[in-house]
Amino acid sequence: MFTVHVMRPDDVGAVEIVFVDQLRACAYAADRSRDHRVLSASVTRFVVGQLGTRHSVAWYVDGIEQPQRFDRQLYPTSGDDHGTTTTPKRRP
Repeated sequence: MFTVHVMRPDDVGAVEIVFVDQLRACAYAADRSRDHRVLSASVTRFVVGQLGTRHSVAWYVDGIEQPQRFDRQLYPTSGDDHGTTTTPKRRP
Protein backbone atom coordinates (compact mmCIF):
# COMPACT_ATOMS: atom_id res chain seq x y z
CA MET A 1 0.00 0.00 0.00
CA PHE A 2 1.08 3.59 -0.64
CA THR A 3 -0.13 6.70 1.16
CA VAL A 4 0.22 10.33 0.16
CA HIS A 5 0.79 12.97 2.85
CA VAL A 6 0.51 16.71 2.14
CA MET A 7 2.27 19.48 4.08
CA ARG A 8 0.77 22.97 4.33
CA PRO A 9 2.14 26.02 6.20
CA ASP A 10 -0.54 25.75 8.90
CA ASP A 11 -0.86 21.94 9.07
CA VAL A 12 1.61 19.10 9.60
CA GLY A 13 -0.40 16.90 7.27
CA ALA A 14 -2.06 13.55 7.48
CA VAL A 15 -2.73 10.68 5.12
CA GLU A 16 -4.75 12.18 2.31
CA ILE A 17 -5.29 9.14 0.10
CA VAL A 18 -4.22 5.49 -0.15
CA PHE A 19 -3.15 3.72 -3.35
CA VAL A 20 -2.27 0.12 -4.17
CA ASP A 21 0.00 1.26 -7.03
CA GLN A 22 3.25 3.19 -6.50
CA LEU A 23 3.19 4.92 -9.89
CA ARG A 24 -0.30 6.32 -9.27
CA ALA A 25 0.63 7.40 -5.75
CA CYS A 26 3.71 9.24 -7.01
CA ALA A 27 1.81 10.85 -9.89
CA TYR A 28 -0.88 12.07 -7.48
CA ALA A 29 1.73 13.39 -5.01
CA ALA A 30 3.63 15.23 -7.76
CA ASP A 31 0.42 16.82 -9.02
CA ARG A 32 -0.84 17.66 -5.53
CA SER A 33 2.46 19.33 -4.62
CA ARG A 34 1.67 22.00 -7.23
CA ASP A 35 -1.55 23.08 -5.46
CA HIS A 36 -1.94 26.46 -3.78
CA ARG A 37 -0.59 26.49 -0.20
CA VAL A 38 0.85 22.97 -0.46
CA LEU A 39 4.52 22.95 0.54
CA SER A 40 5.19 19.33 -0.37
CA ALA A 41 3.61 15.93 -0.83
CA SER A 42 5.21 12.63 0.12
CA VAL A 43 4.61 8.97 -0.65
CA THR A 44 5.06 6.23 1.95
CA ARG A 45 5.00 2.46 1.37
CA PHE A 46 3.73 -0.01 3.97
CA VAL A 47 2.23 -3.47 4.40
CA VAL A 48 -1.17 -3.55 6.10
CA GLY A 49 -1.05 -5.28 9.47
CA GLN A 50 2.76 -5.44 9.69
CA LEU A 51 4.51 -3.05 12.07
CA GLY A 52 7.85 -1.66 10.92
CA THR A 53 7.11 -1.87 7.19
CA ARG A 54 6.52 1.88 6.64
CA HIS A 55 9.18 3.47 4.40
CA SER A 56 9.47 6.73 2.53
CA VAL A 57 9.27 6.31 -1.24
CA ALA A 58 9.41 9.87 -2.63
CA TRP A 59 8.57 13.50 -1.89
CA TYR A 60 7.69 16.34 -4.24
CA VAL A 61 7.86 20.13 -4.23
CA ASP A 62 6.15 22.04 -7.06
CA GLY A 63 5.75 18.77 -8.98
CA ILE A 64 9.47 17.93 -8.86
CA GLU A 65 10.72 14.83 -7.04
CA GLN A 66 13.23 15.78 -4.36
CA PRO A 67 16.39 13.87 -3.41
CA GLN A 68 15.99 11.25 -0.69
CA ARG A 69 18.21 12.63 2.07
CA PHE A 70 17.78 13.57 5.69
CA ASP A 71 19.53 16.94 5.77
CA ARG A 72 16.37 18.73 4.69
CA GLN A 73 13.94 20.83 6.69
CA LEU A 74 11.20 18.47 7.84
CA TYR A 75 8.65 21.04 8.97
CA PRO A 76 7.74 24.54 7.76
CA THR A 77 9.28 27.43 9.69
CA SER A 78 8.61 31.13 9.88
CA GLY A 79 10.94 31.63 6.93
CA ASP A 80 13.89 32.80 9.04
CA ASP A 81 16.24 30.35 7.28
CA HIS A 82 16.60 27.88 10.17
CA GLY A 83 16.21 25.10 7.61
CA THR A 84 19.15 23.69 5.71
CA THR A 85 20.65 25.39 2.70
CA THR A 86 19.38 22.49 0.58
CA THR A 87 15.76 23.23 1.43
CA PRO A 88 13.99 24.27 -1.77
CA LYS A 89 12.61 27.80 -1.71
CA ARG A 90 8.90 28.16 -2.38
CA ARG A 91 7.66 30.54 -5.01
CA PRO A 92 5.43 33.39 -3.75
